[in-house]
Amino acid sequence: MGQITNITGIGLPMAVWLASDGYDFTPDNRSISATSLLKPVRQILLKERLTEKVQKTPDLSDYIASRLGHSIHDGIEQSWKTSYQDAMQKLGYPQQVIDRVKINPETVEDGDLPVYLELRGSREIMGYIISGKFDIVVDGELNDFKTTSVYTWLNGSKEEDYCLQGSIYRWIHPEKITSDYITINFIFTDWQRGMVKANPNYPSQRVKEHRVQLMSLEETEKWIKERIRSLEMNADKPESELPFCPEEALWRSETVWKYFSNPNKTDGRSTKNFTDKAQAYRFMQDKGGKGVVIEVPGVVKACGYCDAAPICTQQELYTHD
Repeated sequence: MGQITNITGIGLPMAVWLASDGYDFTPDNRSISATSLLKPVRQILLKERLTEKVQKTPDLSDYIASRLGHSIHDGIEQSWKTSYQDAMQKLGYPQQVIDRVKINPETVEDGDLPVYLELRGSREIMGYIISGKFDIVVDGELNDFKTTSVYTWLNGSKEEDYCLQGSIYRWIHPEKITSDYITINFIFTDWQRGMVKANPNYPSQRVKEHRVQLMSLEETEKWIKERIRSLEMNADKPESELPFCPEEALWRSETVWKYFSNPNKTDGRSTKNFTDKAQAYRFMQDKGGKGVVIEVPGVVKACGYCDAAPICTQQELYTHD
């Protein structure tokens, strides 16, 4: 990590925590992390072309979300390494089950309950090294921790990413990850108890599990090979000829149709919002055809978090309206 600004004036006690980087993977032209491989081809290739002149100097405030997530990961890892026995006793597990638990064992014997924590592995394919570091594997089943907003749960747009990420981890660590599922453990940063009854799709708890089926090892390897071929095929193309990031990678919010009872006052708060166009116009007809419905297109959010945005013309389609 290079220089970091501190425009917001965060104090030294918090600044040191935010500026610390414990990431243990250094990519190069022939090494790709599992999480990087999931990104669109355009984003991967343009990030490699960034120069110091166009790179945005990060600010400490940019790291708050990621450091919070890392801290939770570290806390979970340490709890398993230092106090899992006491915790499992408090949870009512019998001693014979607790005694079966083995943390990061080099060998597994019959009857053991292996728990692997934050282990990085790698595998070579087509001249590339694919690297992956999972969160935790308990008795063969992969678990991943996501510290995120409730929007991620409600939107549900990352299901394919969860499947691919887990499948690649299993492809790298087939001896440790033997289950056909990954369990995503959501920890919501903005969960509100009062919203549970108001929205039937709202997560009922601040910590919520979601199980996703993985691809087979054969399907996973086929996907990895196709992604590498796509990267090689586009590696030397100019930016204007690179494939656009697909719609599902843009984190576009839903289009909203806003009904205003007074068509002369549409610059303020709407009377009612709809995510379905037909419902919006039906509502207006129920009001005697009075008022107006205005379509507000969804906003693309991913470009604001993309390192390659400074040299990407695709993002100009969404940010320069």
